[in-house]
Amino acid sequence: MLAALGIILLVAGAIVAFALDVSVDSVDMTAVGWIMMAGGGLALIVAAIRGAGWMSMTNNKLHTERHVSDDGRHYVEETHSA
Repeated sequence: MLAALGIILLVAGAIVAFALDVSVDSVDMTAVGWIMMAGGGLALIVAAIRGAGWMSMTNNKLHTERHVSDDGRHYVEETHSA
């Protein structure tokens, strides 16, 4: 969802900055467009970082082995991350 917001802000900002020829009193529309594009780029970067974190969490698999002695009194547990 954050990536979609970033793309929408990038496109809308580019339209406002480059395609519109509208003047508004005391508002620089080119600057507004660049600010929108910067916000869209930031949203895409945050979405990529969150996506990378989510992907790294889903790939963690733990494998646990328990080795018990012949008399059953002692055991050793080994946990490995795959």
